[in-house]
Amino acid sequence: MMTRSITIQAETIKAALEEALELLQLTKDDVHIHVERPASTSMLGFKKVSAIVTVREREIKAKPIEETPAGARVLNERLEVRFSKQSYPIIIPSTGVELVVNGKRVTERTVIGAADSLECTAVHEDIASTYRLELDKEKMNATVVVTPGKKIIRSLRDQSWKPVLSIEVNEQVAVHNELATNQLLEELYSMGIGENLSMESVRRAVTTLEDSKIVVAKGIPSVKSQDAYLDIHLKFKKEEVDCESPIDFREHNFIPTVKTGELIATHIPAVQGVSGRNVLGEVYKVKPAKDIIVRPGAGVYQVLHKLYARIDGRPVIEWRGKVVKVYVNREYRHATDVNLESGNIHFDGDVWIGGSVHPSMFIAASGMITIMKNCTKSSIRGTKSVFVKGSIFSSTVTVGIQEKVIIILVKNLSEILDYLRKIESALVQVFALRGEDPQEIAPFLLKQAIHLLLERKYGDFTEVNKEFIQIVQNHTKRLDKEWLTLATRLYELFVDPLREEQTSFLALRHLIGEAERLLELYSEDTTPESVLQAEFALNSILYSNGNIHIRSKGVYNCSVTALRDITIKGVCRGGEVIAGRHVQLDETGSSAGIRTFIQTDETGSIAIGKVHAGTIIQIGSNRHEFLDSRQQVTAKLNEEGLLSIR
Repeated sequence: MMTRSITIQAETIKAALEEALELLQLTKDDVHIHVERPASTSMLGFKKVSAIVTVREREIKAKPIEETPAGARVLNERLEVRFSKQSYPIIIPSTGVELVVNGKRVTERTVIGAADSLECTAVHEDIASTYRLELDKEKMNATVVVTPGKKIIRSLRDQSWKPVLSIEVNEQVAVHNELATNQLLEELYSMGIGENLSMESVRRAVTTLEDSKIVVAKGIPSVKSQDAYLDIHLKFKKEEVDCESPIDFREHNFIPTVKTGELIATHIPAVQGVSGRNVLGEVYKVKPAKDIIVRPGAGVYQVLHKLYARIDGRPVIEWRGKVVKVYVNREYRHATDVNLESGNIHFDGDVWIGGSVHPSMFIAASGMITIMKNCTKSSIRGTKSVFVKGSIFSSTVTVGIQEKVIIILVKNLSEILDYLRKIESALVQVFALRGEDPQEIAPFLLKQAIHLLLERKYGDFTEVNKEFIQIVQNHTKRLDKEWLTLATRLYELFVDPLREEQTSFLALRHLIGEAERLLELYSEDTTPESVLQAEFALNSILYSNGNIHIRSKGVYNCSVTALRDITIKGVCRGGEVIAGRHVQLDETGSSAGIRTFIQTDETGSIAIGKVHAGTIIQIGSNRHEFLDSRQQVTAKLNEEGLLSIR
């Protein structure tokens, strides 16, 4: 392409440039400017020299013709496409769009060729209302989950040219709910849900225009029974102890005291619950409320459900199954030694001895015994606990021996009750064969019939019955009144030959009922809180229905028995240690091989810091003797019932 140029002479460069641009009809950006000569004057300054400027038109490169790119667009609900030599449009149909390419409906990303035929339309929808019924896990609530119907009107949305076009739609949604009340009720009835229906909730379910969960039927929830309990109002006196360390009530002597008239506890009676019913009409029964039997003992009186102290002293609360006994122990304080001058001590309550117990002396108390010094060749019998601050030498100390008596009585009573039931049944059969009513038989005839049965069929009953009566008579001060009453009636009916007027069939049945109730009350295991505690013991017999704790110097040649746990600090040398549960010892036996026997029940365990040769341990029926010394021994039965020693 030829370019134009022009050379102009003028008084100034500016004037020459303006004239050249006007002649060429160009702008400064369209030309190259070359100054041939600038304006000047002659040497003498009398003559002006004109400026010469050459202006040349710039070369303009021809722009290449651009190819229209391939693409697609939507205009007025019509899909349009265009193509190029090297590319093709891509179309992606979205929800609510029906795209047909060459007569086949496509739903995925599709490349469109020049020869393809296209049809693209917006799809209208009419979705029906739906619902489903749900029951919760307990079948206490029936819920209908409603999804209303929809009528959706769609149109293609206008879009500009794009190489990859995702077709979009505009939507107009109209919500409707065509569910019918009868339809929903019929399904509820078919499921067995007819009770406790809420018609208001049903109406809401068939008219709602939103996704909803509506409870249409509710069951009647059960009300749990409330077991009876004893609300204890005691305030405990205690030493200041480290809050971070474990607390042992027996160690820190957490002993409450009460004054006359002070409220000890309140019996909160049982409240029977109410059975529930689910929406299917099934009844959910509640467990019966467990009641307790409260028995005020010595030093306690009861007003309605409240228990008050009748005297100053130490309150004691004992549980056995559902029977709770509340009483207040008085305290007898003896500041000096117990010797021949003071005499033996028998006291119904707690005993505190400020000195030692001398040889041949005896102390018995229904409460707790505390001895501040030593016991030597004496006998100590406490019902609740015995605390010896010093040592025990050649003495017998027992705690809670009455529990052992009750265990024997319960066993005997179980046998007696079995015999009583058999005797009752046999008497009914005998008099039925004779066509007589046992309740109308004369007392002397009934007494004769009973003695004949005992002689010919139930001879063993007489021995068991006499043994039971004798044990009760031997321990009248330690047993509750119901044991004494039962023993008296057994004696009058089966032993005393002169008490014919007390013999009747109704009396026998009452006796069976009393035996059943007593067995129910006392056959449950107790959780004794009793403890026997001392610093050291030598050649002594120690027994506790709870725990035994030797605090520092150990035991030598002693018989130590506890129904629960035994803990001995120091050396256990010679003798035997027998516990119902766990035994923990620092050291057993001696380097000379003194025989020392340690035993516990099948479910118990034995832990010993140092074991010398000659120590024998037994758990259940499994026994092991140590022939060498060992450190840190733990023994118990494994899952197979074999002795495991580590």
